[in-house]
Amino acid sequence: MFYLLGLLGGFAVSNQSPINARLGGALKSPFRAAFLSFSLGVVFLGLLAFMQNPHFLGDILALTKTGQPWWIYSAGIFSMLYQTSNILLFKNIGAVKTVVLPTLGQVVMSMIIQTLGWVGAETVALTAVKVIGVVLVIIGVLVAVVLSARLETKSGSTKSSSVFWHVWGILTGMFASFQQAITGHLGHLLGAPVDGAFVSFVGALILLTILVAFKERPFFNRNGMKGAPWWSFLGGIPGALFVFFIGIVVPVLGPGMGAILGLMGMLIGTIIVQQFGWYQSIKKQVNVMQVIGIIIMVAGVVMIQLV
Repeated sequence: MFYLLGLLGGFAVSNQSPINARLGGALKSPFRAAFLSFSLGVVFLGLLAFMQNPHFLGDILALTKTGQPWWIYSAGIFSMLYQTSNILLFKNIGAVKTVVLPTLGQVVMSMIIQTLGWVGAETVALTAVKVIGVVLVIIGVLVAVVLSARLETKSGSTKSSSVFWHVWGILTGMFASFQQAITGHLGHLLGAPVDGAFVSFVGALILLTILVAFKERPFFNRNGMKGAPWWSFLGGIPGALFVFFIGIVVPVLGPGMGAILGLMGMLIGTIIVQQFGWYQSIKKQVNVMQVIGIIIMVAGVVMIQLV
């Protein structure tokens, strides 16, 4: 059951980017879409936290009085950057690259965080096997992105994407590493992973509220909301489900297996979304280079997490 929950968590989050991208297109703003997504996510996680502990808000307030470092409350910054970036990435580089490129950034930054013990992470020694695992992930990304693009260009099935978006995709994964490390540490301090995720989502929602208030006029695009399909407003639920499911899996199977299951579920879901054009996204057949590259990446992540 726990293995299935890990896969389902990854599969759920793979549906978030296309849903939010569709809403962002309707509202003419990725920030409006992210705001609505996080709003629903806050409500959903708040209900889950309340069911686990009706006094969770009191526990969070009590923690603020214990002299903890300021950065334990900063996960919302990285959550906002990660979420809004994914909306833009999905639109500009497609479903598979929106998972593959951030995975590279996430793996590299996670290694740095664990090796140096940043943001409260438990220090893990950097071994030769882990370095080989990182090299495999890099090779997998090159196969899935570079060789895949050459194959598609020869067949005339696609246009090349901007280098900027490829680099930004890697940076997006680095944002995710900080968000997950800080949220995990905060969840540990609060005694419940869902409480840490709730604080992260609330922080992101506050930042997005300020950003949309200053940047967008009007705050809500009513005409866009009327024209958007109903399911495009549900993007906050997959992200919240991912946090909830992984929070159940990690204490039982460990963080390494949790990361692997989440990644595998995410890649499976992304391939399905692109293959069948779910959520009114562009239908695009997955090519052999993407599959080979993904397999190499998974092998690298397994080496990093389990050896």
